[in-house]
Formats: sequence, structure tokens, C-alpha cells
Amino acid sequence: MLSRLGNYRLFLFSNSILAFASGLFVPFWIIFLQDFGGSIEQFGFAIGLMMLAQSITSYYVGRYSDKVGRKVFLIVGGFILTGVVFAYTLITSLVQLYILQIINGVTSSMQATMEATFLGDITKKAKRGADIGRYHAIVGIMAALSMMGGGFVVGQMGFKIIFYVTASIIFISTLMLFYIREK
Repeated sequence: MLSRLGNYRLFLFSNSILAFASGLFVPFWIIFLQDFGGSIEQFGFAIGLMMLAQSITSYYVGRYSDKVGRKVFLIVGGFILTGVVFAYTLITSLVQLYILQIINGVTSSMQATMEATFLGDITKKAKRGADIGRYHAIVGIMAALSMMGGGFVVGQMGFKIIFYVTASIIFISTLMLFYIREK
């Protein structure tokens, strides 16, 4: 069984990879949404749908994670997000975009709520601030580095490659979560 420190390191590694994928994806996802929707109103509506779904889901995810655990939400959310990112390359209508945005909001809520909760579970109270600060520093650096390199990748290989690479990285990051242990 992994120790608290082992869980922390594995979770940090997995989420650093996830942050790298997100850093590659988010800037181009925003451009994709804006181009796909066409109007600023449709862009705003698409982003708003995602945020609304994320906000509503957070309460329920947090509540049920206390009963069934954090790991299941992290893993299920990661696998669904893998499919959502890939599906952005296949959609052809605004309705499909809106549906993906809602699903993206649900999975984003699962990840964000469980990230904070699981970090609280696996860190010791005496060092919690330092451990969480280190976690966010490393995860943030990974996202920043991938954002800086993402433009180069798109410039060399095209727009859709970011979606495929991101989906693959999210899938790998999610597989790692099978090895974390809950109390």
C-alpha cells in the first residue's frame, strides 16, 4: 500500500501530466470554441454552459465523494474528459458543441473538487500548506511550459493534433490514478 507521501507523489505526477495536457489544450480550445461558434454570443453561451454545469456538479460530486470516495470520481472524470477532448474534433453542429461543453463542465468539476479534497486527505495538517503550495507550483509550471510550446506544435503539425495529444495524455494521467490509495 502506498504511504501518504507515495500517494502525494503519484497524485502530483499524474496531475502534472494532466496540467501539461491542459496547458497544451486550453488556449487552442478557446480559439476552437470561438471559431466553431462563430459569434461572440454563441462563444459566451458555450463557456457559460460549461461553467453552469461545473458549478452545479461541484456540490453533488463533493457530497457523494464523502460516501463513495475520491478515486472513483477522479478516474471516471478523467476517462470521460479523454473522450470529450477527442470528440471536439468530430463535432459538426452548435448543439453538439453545447453538449460537449456541459459534459466538460461536469468532468472539470469532478477533477477540481476531487483534487482539492484528495490533497486534503493525503497531506498532514502540520505541512499541508507547504505540500499544497508545492503541488500547485509544480502543476502550474507544467501548464505554463506546455502553453508556451503549444503554439510551436500547432504551427508545425496543425490544429487538431493538440486535441489528439491532449486526449492521449489525459488518458495516461488517468491510468496512473488506479495506483493511488484512499484511506
